[in-house]
Amino acid sequence: MNAFAVDRFDAPASPSPEPGRSAAAPIYVVCSPNRQVGKTMVARLLAEHYAADARPFAAFDLSDEAPGLADFLTHHVTIPSIRDIRGQMRFFDGLIESGNVTKVIDLSHREFANFFTIVDKIGLFEEARRRAIEPLILFLIDSSPIAAKAYGLLRRRFVGTSLLPVRNLTVAKGLPYGASFPHASRLMASLEIATLGPAARAVVEREKFSFLHLNKQGWPYSDMSPRTRAEIEAWFRRARFQFREIELSLIREQILTALHSDLRALTVR
Repeated sequence: MNAFAVDRFDAPASPSPEPGRSAAAPIYVVCSPNRQVGKTMVARLLAEHYAADARPFAAFDLSDEAPGLADFLTHHVTIPSIRDIRGQMRFFDGLIESGNVTKVIDLSHREFANFFTIVDKIGLFEEARRRAIEPLILFLIDSSPIAAKAYGLLRRRFVGTSLLPVRNLTVAKGLPYGASFPHASRLMASLEIATLGPAARAVVEREKFSFLHLNKQGWPYSDMSPRTRAEIEAWFRRARFQFREIELSLIREQILTALHSDLRALTVR
């Protein structure tokens, strides 16, 4: 991968994939510059969405607070380090080496600036799109000025990369739509995470809890009431429906990109 060779504002909206490459799985970066806004929960929902369909995915825990993604999806999560050059090369190169595996990154608020600085420097998102891998930034919004400033910075720095505001109603309820966090993506999709009741939230926040094992009898599922179980199941289904909308939007964009490429080829002939 090479550092950017062009100014961001002059960069094409979406570099063309290398010839002959088929559609690849996306890279999801779940992030916010603030803590306790629901990043790990969204990353968990997204990872288990793919697990529920038995589709390949790789999850990465760049959170430095417990409980993190690895505390829930013990056997499916890698804990990388991007504090040194060797760790950075291993992690970032790995994100684009296996294009048929969806990547889910739970990004700590402490690593937020470092992560995107490196991504910018090495041109990771541009290289990913050349390989037909679509990077998506899922940004957990909140009312703080820090969040609004960081969102604006990402919009300017990563022109052409899908930046989707994620509204976790536990922390962002009442926040005006499109004010400080306008939709910045070609994808016709959005994410809104509904509020869970106190009993259901207490259950899903237990370590090693999985949305796929709600019918198990042992811990951490043993003391759930039928009502709590039904609430969690409905909550997970709603999140999955929204993730499918994102995937359908990705497919639509891939088809349109392919059609435009074919039309350009015909014009040249």
